[in-house]
Amino acid sequence: MKKQTISLVILFFCFCTSQLNAQEVDLENLDDKLKETLKKNPFKISGGVSANAVFYNSNVNQSREAFTYFLNGNLNLGFYNWSMPISYSLTNQGSQLGYQVPFKFNRISISPKYKWVKAHIGDSNMSFSPYTYNGLLFTGVGLELTPDIPFKIAVMGGRLNKAIEDDGQEQTIPAYKRMGYGAHLKWEKDRYKLGLIGFYAKDDYNSLKQSIDHKGITPQENLVLSMQGSFKLLENLEVFAEFSNSGLINDTRAEKGNYSKGISNRFLKSNVSSESFNAYNAGVNLNLKTASLGVKYERIDPGYKTLGAYYFNNDLENITLNTAFNLFKGNVNVTANVGRQRDNLDAAKLKQTERWIGSVNTNVKMGEKLMVTASYSNFTMYTNNQLNQFKNINDNPLALQQPKDSIDYKQISQNINVNANYILSNKKELTQNINFNYSLNDMVNRENNIVRKGGLNRFHNANLTYSLGFPEKTMSIAASANYTNMYAASKTTNIWGPSASINKSFIENKLQTSFGVSYNSSSSNSISTKVTNFRVNAGYSPWEKHNFSASIIQMFRNTNQDIPDKKLNELTATIGYNYSF
Repeated sequence: MKKQTISLVILFFCFCTSQLNAQEVDLENLDDKLKETLKKNPFKISGGVSANAVFYNSNVNQSREAFTYFLNGNLNLGFYNWSMPISYSLTNQGSQLGYQVPFKFNRISISPKYKWVKAHIGDSNMSFSPYTYNGLLFTGVGLELTPDIPFKIAVMGGRLNKAIEDDGQEQTIPAYKRMGYGAHLKWEKDRYKLGLIGFYAKDDYNSLKQSIDHKGITPQENLVLSMQGSFKLLENLEVFAEFSNSGLINDTRAEKGNYSKGISNRFLKSNVSSESFNAYNAGVNLNLKTASLGVKYERIDPGYKTLGAYYFNNDLENITLNTAFNLFKGNVNVTANVGRQRDNLDAAKLKQTERWIGSVNTNVKMGEKLMVTASYSNFTMYTNNQLNQFKNINDNPLALQQPKDSIDYKQISQNINVNANYILSNKKELTQNINFNYSLNDMVNRENNIVRKGGLNRFHNANLTYSLGFPEKTMSIAASANYTNMYAASKTTNIWGPSASINKSFIENKLQTSFGVSYNSSSSNSISTKVTNFRVNAGYSPWEKHNFSASIIQMFRNTNQDIPDKKLNELTATIGYNYSF
């Protein structure tokens, strides 16, 4: 894979050279352009740095660290057409975990760029497609070449996981050292785009002193190949599609065996643990002046996996329809989508799940003062669970004599959200605003059309906020009331409480201050809990590009619940410094 990646890069440079040589060069104006460029300041430097320290104290023993620091920064060095962004993130978070994880908390990345050439050095991430390599952090080198010609290329290579020995700690995540390499080739024209993707990853079995088979972790090898493309049939009509095949060796130590299924496995030394999976999608998009319409089909094989992503859903088939349009001169905006999803594509499970997914979002502008937004979504899931095991016996006459023994399970989840914002006053000396928000989440579980005890969960939340501002005095005041009603597990819980805050600027807006207080009372059956929060924030900018910040949050919680820590006092203080240049 390394040799193939290098070969692709060499071929790409040769192609670019031939393209550039074929272009006519304006020699008469070359000297004038060069002189004009040299007159400019060649050196440029910009960036920023931030440092934050968090202090935590509680009267209850907590696993949270008492002191945590975060150092983040970015530096952009420029020299004529060159630029070199450098970013880093340092912290002591995780230093007192007492166990090991296969990823890094401290990171540094360098991304030099010259015109259409960009590199990634250090701890970086790139994305090719959802089915191949998608945002996984690697420690190594990446390269993106985007010249002013149809052909583009992106390549990466580096360590995906560091080797972690099993130290006996329950929380430790042991892992083999894993290396990964990938390339994304693209050919882009005005009316069509084509792409080829290859991603390869392999675990080093010799990176650990002892086997971790008892943890269910084996050394793996993976090759994913993908083809993608889009075509404009008309100026406003586009079709797109992508196909990916993932060849996975679950255990590189397994007995050798020929496994020819799938394109990717033809390039791997397959064994008896080899598998092949497919994923693909296709769709059509129609874009009009005030509306759009699209349809998409997606299918991912059961067990589909790529070592180039953190997490992946599989065993699903989606058909979705989406639309968006504007009405009444753009004062009403509507977006909607509806789809159907099912699993158990290979009929290997005893049950199959199907669900309808639909949502509508609407923004309505009623004059200059009132804005209303509303959304509704409905997720309906069906599961037919066949409990009669005689159905698994082919052509067994006894199956016809058995009573019907199955569950028709249906889960319906509905979400409603309404937000209304009304401007009472918008003057230089006084601004007033009222905001109301209501949300509902309702989930019902039905078995054979019967809602059993505990099968209904309902959540209501309402919030009303009044804001008062004095722009000339650089001061604002806000007060709000919040109410929540929850019904779950046949129990009702009510939470209510007010909150208030005041913001004020001093010293010609160089000092920003705020103070807030909130109170919440929660009651459920015979259990009552009361929580009070005090918040103080300050930000000071004595000089341009420099900012100091500090915040304190004090929480008091009291409950009559029969637990050891009925009274909780928790203090969190944060100080920070930011500098930009």
